[in-house]
Amino acid sequence: MTFSPIPIIVRWISRRALRWCYREVRYVGRERVPASGATLLFGNHPNDLPDALVGYFTTDRSLRYIATISSVTLPFAEVVYRGLSVIPVARVRDARKMRLRGIEMGTVNESAFVAVQEAFHAGHIVGVFPEGGVNDSFHVGKPRPGVAKMALESLNSAAESALSLVAFGIQYEAPQTLRSDVIVVIGTPFVLRDWVSQQSDPSASRLTDRLRAELVAVSRSSSSWENAGVRDRLVAASTAVAAAANEPLLATASRLQGQCGLLVEARDTGHSLSTDSTVHWRTIADDLCNHVEVVGGIPTSARDTARVLDAAGVLNPQANWPSIVWVLAVAIPAALGLALNGPLQWGVWRYARHTATMRTEMVSRAIVPGLHLIFLGYVIQGGLIALGLRAASVSSWWALPVVMLLPRLGDLGLAWRDAVCVLRLRSRVRRLSVADRTAIHAAADRVRSAWMTLSSLPSSQS
Repeated sequence: MTFSPIPIIVRWISRRALRWCYREVRYVGRERVPASGATLLFGNHPNDLPDALVGYFTTDRSLRYIATISSVTLPFAEVVYRGLSVIPVARVRDARKMRLRGIEMGTVNESAFVAVQEAFHAGHIVGVFPEGGVNDSFHVGKPRPGVAKMALESLNSAAESALSLVAFGIQYEAPQTLRSDVIVVIGTPFVLRDWVSQQSDPSASRLTDRLRAELVAVSRSSSSWENAGVRDRLVAASTAVAAAANEPLLATASRLQGQCGLLVEARDTGHSLSTDSTVHWRTIADDLCNHVEVVGGIPTSARDTARVLDAAGVLNPQANWPSIVWVLAVAIPAALGLALNGPLQWGVWRYARHTATMRTEMVSRAIVPGLHLIFLGYVIQGGLIALGLRAASVSSWWALPVVMLLPRLGDLGLAWRDAVCVLRLRSRVRRLSVADRTAIHAAADRVRSAWMTLSSLPSSQS
């Protein structure tokens, strides 16, 4: 196989792009993805491009995505598609656009079908978002039947291989809010051949239902936007209150989100709940989340909630305060990094706000065109540095290592700015009146007591 540097470059850029937008991407169950053999990795798709970037890091294997050919519209996109061995498919909604470009939808999809079977036959891992596009909704959409058909066809075209299917659910605490956190939960794999042997009717429709059930199990899915908002606030408050030193905070959030969703939706949680209890769970987190928002935190962020509690005197093992010594020590290079990168990032987000036509386009509009704008900015800065060095009778080649250092300075500046924001959050909480801090204590106690009461309730089956 011919070596291509593109996968390495894309993974490096993807890490940076996610770092620009989100504080942390926490993977839960990453070890469940099979280390070898034919694998279909399928995920939910609530937030456009960040979902694809996140998916790359669910495994160390070379992931081959099935992606719409209509995405190849920006410079170098076609080169990247080829370098990553992306399998292009065509959607009905893009038929007119493709005809204008001289592309036959039927031919594209037939080629994609063959490519997927060849990939499975070779033991590769293939990634897909079976909802068929970005699903900006409060629930997981029904997968397109073509995904199940391609999987079932592998039983005939790659008889000697056992195709494993594994879901990954992307849970954004606040998808369009900069510096929030992301949780990616990987489900338990199942072998397609074993599933087929257990079914009386192993049809594509039945497998499609199984795929959706797997996605719902690892994602945040509700019956309405209102319930989704209530659930996310309950997850943030409950996670902060239940934080333990031996479990990462976002892992705790992934563990609690399913039960929080059931409580908000008034569904079976394994306990007998009265109507009053259901109403209680829909409002129990409101006071604590409101306090977090008042001091400048993200109300659906478990991390911000944990820090507010700790600053208010409710000791929290997951507060993770940055070192003031570090903040002071790196202030000068960090300020330089912000000065050189800040205007570029500001221009990127301004561009995104003016060009995004849908809510889910905001981050992707910042990432994709933003990479081009920032690259252009580095070239311009490098040129100016080279001219300055030449004017000072110094070799212009010294500008090259300086330009290579710019991204690292940008990372440092971003980390420093995050740390300063966190310390300012702590300062704002500590400046609250005694009454307000007491109110935060009381709000946390109410959430904690509610969970303790729930654990002591008799099971609904008893």
